[in-house]
Amino acid sequence: MPDHERGHSLCERGGVISKGPTVVGTAHSVSIPLRCPKGSKVVGVSHTHPSGDLHLSEQDKKTARTKKLKVVCVKARERVRCYRFRHKS
Repeated sequence: MPDHERGHSLCERGGVISKGPTVVGTAHSVSIPLRCPKGSKVVGVSHTHPSGDLHLSEQDKKTARTKKLKVVCVKARERVRCYRFRHKS
């Protein structure tokens, strides 16, 4: 696995999930632009944790809350875990 975090936005259109552009960050973080193809909307982000830890960091949780993301996925080695979030209206 690369030693830098990589990530992309998760986009939804008509019940189909696609991904936005992939970006590369540092060994400890990645700034993922919340952009999707025209006609779709951002529903979450997916990124790697080079450390191998599948748990969300405090920054991951904060981003999910402040950006009102529905899902945050983490890939560590060959495993992927997705976390769902519910936000108050």
